[in-house]
Amino acid sequence: MKHSNHCRRTVNFNRNWKFIREDISGAEQKRFADEGWETVCLPHTPRIESLHIDMQFQGICWYRKHFALDEADKGKKIFVEFEAAMHEAYVWINGKLKLNHKGGYLPFTIDISNDVDFGGANVIAVRLDNRNNGSIPPGKPLESLDFSYFGGLYRNVHLHVTEKLHVTDAVYAGEPAEGGIFVKYAEVSQASATVNVQTHVLNEHESAKKAKIVTTLLDKQGRQVETTESLIETVMAGEAHTFVQTLTIRKPQLWHPDTPYLYTLQTKIVEDGHTADEIRTRIGIRTISFSKEGGFAINGDSLVIRGTNRHQQFPYIGNAASDNAHYRDAKKLKEAGFNFVRLGHYPQAPAFLDACDELGLMAVEPVPGWQYCEEGEFQNIVRQNIRDMIRRDRNRPCVIMWEVSLNETYPGRMGATDEFFHECHLIAHEEYPGDQMFTSGDTMGRENPAYVGFDVPYTLWNDETLSRPLEEVLPDKGGFDREYGDYEFGGHESASRVTRGAGEQKQLLQAWNYQWSLNRNRGNRWSLGDASWVGIDHNRGCYPQLAECGALDTFRLPKLVYYFYQSQRRAEIVHEHAESGPMVYIANYWTERTSPTKVVVFSNCDEVELFVNGKSVSARKPDQGPDTEYGERVTGYEVDYWLTDEEQHKWKDACVQGKTDAGDMKVFLHDGGNCRNLAQAPFTFTGVAYAPGDLKAIGRIGGKEAAEHVVRTPLEPDTLSLRIDMSGKELSADGADFVFIYAEIKDANGTVVPYACDKVLFDINGPAVIVGENPVRAEAGIATVLLQAGETPGEITVLALAKGVKLAAIKLTSV
Repeated sequence: MKHSNHCRRTVNFNRNWKFIREDISGAEQKRFADEGWETVCLPHTPRIESLHIDMQFQGICWYRKHFALDEADKGKKIFVEFEAAMHEAYVWINGKLKLNHKGGYLPFTIDISNDVDFGGANVIAVRLDNRNNGSIPPGKPLESLDFSYFGGLYRNVHLHVTEKLHVTDAVYAGEPAEGGIFVKYAEVSQASATVNVQTHVLNEHESAKKAKIVTTLLDKQGRQVETTESLIETVMAGEAHTFVQTLTIRKPQLWHPDTPYLYTLQTKIVEDGHTADEIRTRIGIRTISFSKEGGFAINGDSLVIRGTNRHQQFPYIGNAASDNAHYRDAKKLKEAGFNFVRLGHYPQAPAFLDACDELGLMAVEPVPGWQYCEEGEFQNIVRQNIRDMIRRDRNRPCVIMWEVSLNETYPGRMGATDEFFHECHLIAHEEYPGDQMFTSGDTMGRENPAYVGFDVPYTLWNDETLSRPLEEVLPDKGGFDREYGDYEFGGHESASRVTRGAGEQKQLLQAWNYQWSLNRNRGNRWSLGDASWVGIDHNRGCYPQLAECGALDTFRLPKLVYYFYQSQRRAEIVHEHAESGPMVYIANYWTERTSPTKVVVFSNCDEVELFVNGKSVSARKPDQGPDTEYGERVTGYEVDYWLTDEEQHKWKDACVQGKTDAGDMKVFLHDGGNCRNLAQAPFTFTGVAYAPGDLKAIGRIGGKEAAEHVVRTPLEPDTLSLRIDMSGKELSADGADFVFIYAEIKDANGTVVPYACDKVLFDINGPAVIVGENPVRAEAGIATVLLQAGETPGEITVLALAKGVKLAAIKLTSV
């Protein structure tokens, strides 16, 4: 958490960058003429991409920023911190080369204190190259990489001004288990908790300084909970000192996914009676453990990890997302019923992890990588990436595992040895000593997984039985299912890859795949939890079609499977900042069908009663049928995790579209079984007589009505209706924040018409623009655009028009 005060100042450095998407000779020079370049705000992507994109922009681009520093800052330390840049960066200040940084997912900082003109003009120039580079993780060529990394200065940039006696930045300091503020916990209980704090102080004065550290814990309201002062220490000129302090907290508010309480740790350097530096760190007090016998426990209480995976990308703008956009994603995943997210397959934006801390989403943070492990410079960067990601995020309560295995880098990949991954495991433990560091990673393909030593091994995969064994290789450890529900049902033609417009039956098949897999996972006594693949649809470098196996589509609209996961959340848990509590959802459109029919209802209530046009069909308890084999897979594609780079995109030129028709799968879906290991089974009603009109489900808990959902038979399209996805954050007038605007095609009764696919034209009036397609064709009755705010706050009017229906308008305000 950044904090500004009289002795430390952090400035948002995102606005008024000059940009050009080509390589320009001499652009690093201070007096270079950049007037003709585009003026942009960060986060920024080098090119607006199409919705379905495989080969995103690759090449060289430049960013330049003109800025001034006040004379009052002379004699202070001036740093520029880049949260990330994709993926090889050269940085100059006033024509002087300061840094060549390799790697696109982690921060880097330059010290410009002695390179700037105070009271005059300064220029920072950045040259970025995101072309294929086998030395930079993930290393694999984009053509055979199963995600897109896009480019540009796609995260925030900050200017920090401090005194010469200051708390260091952990990544910039570059010391194992040192640098910045490092907070650890011991003897955590409801009664008390011990908070151990390391503070790394650097003295860049020309003389020694006598200083002490005053550390204060503040509650949510900013009130002092506990404080402690260190002894006065002499910090020699040009040297650093680590102060170690302990606070004992009586009756602490513990951080837990259900109650994600956050404290603020205020750290002050006091020298000669005045504050030389002050920094605030947001923390959550908690301890965790993993074992085969006890499963996963937080603060001593067992908890099943119920997770998903997330790529950080968005339509059209790639990875260049605002802090608010990351929060909105986290909120949707929390509301889906997940308590965990795997950051596939790289460290994601600090803003997303901030949201995970706030909302109670646990996370595993992976080192960047995917099916690649070249020896030499690549592995050296991997080693440094492990250190940097732990230094960046070690104080976050949400991070419970550190994935150090380079996703799916199995034998046959050069350099993918047990020795290298064992070293990665040891590096992580060196960076975070003690019993609260848990490495995780792939067990599959390791010759000696016990020697590799991952604290939380990922389970194996048996394609013949669609199961996830572990005990034969690691009989003493519990395992984690890092991905499930997609690839095993047909590889690149997976029946789990379904669009919202694919129709009710295909979406129900997708939901069944995840239900069936989750139930089988939870039947393994070594399972500590799992993460579905994937939470949100995403682009792929190796294939021109979106990976459509998400619970949410790329516009963050839910598919039916989203509500299956929502039903797995506990009805009695109510979250302060996310939709929670009891829910019921009818997973049918109630369009014309053969009668009698089957109706599937997802709910976390203990009883559901179904009504057709006000008449009760029946009330029933959750399904309790037996587990059965999935069925015969007929996909025409062999699932193979061992493909070479060339084989992985062998279908690229032919552009083969994955087969997701329910007819391709000989499966008896929603048969009332395959649910006994779930937190909450679905409610499957059979023999329901179809009649046009209203289908209503009422969920009851203890005999009392707790939730209700109604679907209606749609009539002909009649009107448009607009809604805006704010998800807990107002639209910020910073030139980068954006929201999705949904135009719903409805009938005269206000029901979305699921078969409507008309083109909708959007018109904007006010300080905002539409990024990407416009007009856009509706999918399953909804057309979506991405609306990005300008730099001036104000009222924005959105108008939507489509042929044959009434237009719609809506207003919002950017702030």
